[in-house]
Amino acid sequence: MLNNEQKQAVEYNQGPLLIVAGAGTGKTTVITEKIKYLIQKNLARPEEILALTFTEKAASEMEKRVDKAIPYGYFQMWISTFHSFANDVLKQEVHHIGLNSGFRLMTEAETIIFLRQNLFLFDLNYFRPLGNPNKFLASLLQHFSRIKDEDVSPEEYDKYIKNQKSKIKNEEDKTELEKNVELAKAYHRYQTLKEKEGLMDFSDLIYYLLKLFRTRNNLLKKYRQQFHYVLIDEFQDTNIAQYELIKLLCLPKKNPFLTVVGDDSQAIYKFRGASVSNILTFMKDYSQAKQITLLKNYRSNQLILDTAYRLIKHNDPDTLEAKLGISKKLIANNQSLITSNQSPITLYLSQSVEEEADYVANEILKLSKFYRFSDFAILTRANAHSEPFIRSFARKGIPYQFLGPGMLLKQPEVKDLIAYLKTLADLEDSTSLYRVLAMNIFSLDEKDLSFLLSFGKRTNLSLFKSMEIYLSFYEKDYYQTDFSIYKNYLPFLKQETRKKLSLIFKMIVRHLSLIKKETAGQILFYFLEDSQYLPKLVNYKSEREEKIALNISKFFNKLKAYESEHEDASVFAVVDYLDMSLELGESPIVSQTDISSYNAVNLLTVHSSKGLEFPLVFLVNLTRGRFPTYEKREIIPIPQPLIKEILPEGDYHQEEERRLFYVGITRAKDKAFFTASKFYGEGKREQKLSPFVNEAVGEEMIKKVASLKKEEKQQLSIFDYKKVPERIVKNKFILSNFSYSQLQSYQLCPLQYKYQYLLRVPTTPSAALSFGNTIHKTLQKFYQEFLQNKNIGAKEILEIYQQNWIPLGYVSSSHEIRMKKEGETILKTYLEKFHKKSVVTIDLEKLFKIKLTNDIYLTGKIDRVDRLANNQIEIIDYKTGKKPEGKKLKKDWQLTIYALAATDKGLYKKKLDQVKLTFYYLQAMEKVSLTKTSEDLKSAKADIEKVIAQIRTNGFNPKVGRWCDFCPYKIICEAWQ
Repeated sequence: MLNNEQKQAVEYNQGPLLIVAGAGTGKTTVITEKIKYLIQKNLARPEEILALTFTEKAASEMEKRVDKAIPYGYFQMWISTFHSFANDVLKQEVHHIGLNSGFRLMTEAETIIFLRQNLFLFDLNYFRPLGNPNKFLASLLQHFSRIKDEDVSPEEYDKYIKNQKSKIKNEEDKTELEKNVELAKAYHRYQTLKEKEGLMDFSDLIYYLLKLFRTRNNLLKKYRQQFHYVLIDEFQDTNIAQYELIKLLCLPKKNPFLTVVGDDSQAIYKFRGASVSNILTFMKDYSQAKQITLLKNYRSNQLILDTAYRLIKHNDPDTLEAKLGISKKLIANNQSLITSNQSPITLYLSQSVEEEADYVANEILKLSKFYRFSDFAILTRANAHSEPFIRSFARKGIPYQFLGPGMLLKQPEVKDLIAYLKTLADLEDSTSLYRVLAMNIFSLDEKDLSFLLSFGKRTNLSLFKSMEIYLSFYEKDYYQTDFSIYKNYLPFLKQETRKKLSLIFKMIVRHLSLIKKETAGQILFYFLEDSQYLPKLVNYKSEREEKIALNISKFFNKLKAYESEHEDASVFAVVDYLDMSLELGESPIVSQTDISSYNAVNLLTVHSSKGLEFPLVFLVNLTRGRFPTYEKREIIPIPQPLIKEILPEGDYHQEEERRLFYVGITRAKDKAFFTASKFYGEGKREQKLSPFVNEAVGEEMIKKVASLKKEEKQQLSIFDYKKVPERIVKNKFILSNFSYSQLQSYQLCPLQYKYQYLLRVPTTPSAALSFGNTIHKTLQKFYQEFLQNKNIGAKEILEIYQQNWIPLGYVSSSHEIRMKKEGETILKTYLEKFHKKSVVTIDLEKLFKIKLTNDIYLTGKIDRVDRLANNQIEIIDYKTGKKPEGKKLKKDWQLTIYALAATDKGLYKKKLDQVKLTFYYLQAMEKVSLTKTSEDLKSAKADIEKVIAQIRTNGFNPKVGRWCDFCPYKIICEAWQ
């Protein structure tokens, strides 16, 4: 049920609209309801609405809500992040500005590696000191990224340099200009090198989309005509380039149907280029815009809201409230949210950080009688600040989990796997090998492990060499080297330990022998198999074990993504990439906070908490220098004349930190705790309390807390140690979206379906899958270019084939070469036999979703759709596998799902006699076409619903057959003999 202001915002349809949506006021609901309203009132079709936000999670949540309201199927819905939207458009259109549409998007770690590898191709002096040439790598990349956020091209940078040459007054000006000349040249070279190699970084996505729209007016016109309505979430987080993109799609003078939703009080991403001035100037740019303010808060109690408001008022006059003359004082919807006689705001001041951490832990234990552990959040200004709290939680048996971007690689189970790769990359890395040996899967005696380490220290040997020497005295046949000089120093280890060490050592040696021919992911998969870790991942019993399995699955997906994009995916290359990723942390542009149902206290930074809510929130380490932080100037600042953002009147760093504190407070539903210490670490200087605490709660409360004398000191007690029982996981999966591949997998074997689609158990790459994907991608790119140039043929399709070749899963290089040649033959023969210049292709790789019942959706992707005579269409699917028998083909559900898509009134709106369904069997070079009757569809729909009903009962028993020998999960399946 919408309140009056929300309803007004949803139904407003007269032009641009600014919705000022404070924390907890239901902005996501408003955007979602507005999309539903536009569709249900037939004001726009789903594909005519563009909704942009900042996390994939938010986009996915919006799409799920809209799904339920649409009674028919639809093509790809344009609800996404800014970067995903730019990526999708560029993949389709970037060839119009001479760039490769098969470009590869680099992560932040990959850009550092790329720059490091090409550093001496840059004309650098100051920014490449010979004594430490890598000193400015990260700073240079940050500079290039920020300059693109400000919508500054290399040409504009060069123009600025030329203008500055005439303004030199002294030696200092000359030195500064020389640095800027270096930077301008480096920026130009960086962009050129990436273009040459078909690479992009994240800031390139918006940069090149702007370039595309500015230089190809016909394409800009195409997308303006497509998107009748544009909605922007978290508008305060947009940077200058993103706002320029919005203004290109929605010209201010045209009074467009543009809705932006934001809250200047929650603008906290200045460090990644976000410009709070965008939301502050929106009403000037779109002078005809209506402005609606949402004030009713559905999250927190009034005292929490009042505390946050007192704080943020100190940002006046650089606020919307001051500039627009509006009130943003939030009002709690439920005035009875306070759960006890205690104040919902608690302040605790301690002498030391250890005392502060123990206080937080004790409060959690006390309140855990009334709340789940997952109801608590510890918000820190920086990740490193969580360490004392982790130690206290461990002592007191409180379960905890890290949340936030970049945390996957820091999970203990993922660090174990990284340690194994690092061991293989460097046998002298004893720290990594020790972590491997200490893994629970090996159950090595800790005392014996300590003895082995001591042996290595005494003899100045690495841990790996210590293992080799120790084992050589017991297995002389395996170890040929004479190590007799170490005999008197050998540790005395249990026989069981010796046997385990022998198995581990031989496993490492075996995997070392594969380093030159296998990828890092493949070797790591062998490790899971050889160590018997894989079966344990699948047969998890508790929530904690389930989370471990999920994290390892995500890590393998990360490795697979890396391998598919890099020729060198060796252990050494991957370790270099992972080291860089760990050092940098993953980019907050592409990452997002991953919330799970695991019942554990949540540890996260305030930045990562944005968009989340928790019943109880602890804002910790609230001292000057920690929160707010001292201002960190950019190592390579952008020249002031190139900054297009309108800077605030006040201290912009202090204002940003205050907004961050505001975000932290407004995450709390029931209660917020503020804690601080006088001393941190071994520092001897007493820390001053954060000024934000004073602004939020007032001096009176601070004095009262400071003057309180403790009646009894909190002491660390051995009785604090306890273990919280683990919750048993309930194997219940709630599913609503199904694809043909999923249904086919379930019919083949329900257990395989569970492993592949629900548990996402890692598997090794498949040659058949790599080959099929390469052929599909090649044909898609060929027909994209064919739409622009009807004269392309065999030469061009083979060039596209080379560019899109996926080298994963082949058993040897000779196998790969043979398959590659076979692919070339297939493509040339296909062109000769089936391709016609007269073909009219209307869609390629078209995503769709069909509503089968109220809570069942069928999803898919159509390879190609051609327009035929008499208003008919031909739906085409390419197959690189064997052609099935005629009866099986007639009953094939894939064609049925395509027929449903073709006849759906939200999609192609065709009658069945207007739809031709075609499979191209490329290895056999056969084209098979058929049609479907309404009886066929009715029967198939009933059968599909039956299978989905079975899936929903969680019936995943294995189905044994000849296919078991080819199953990627046979090693963990008890049914396989």
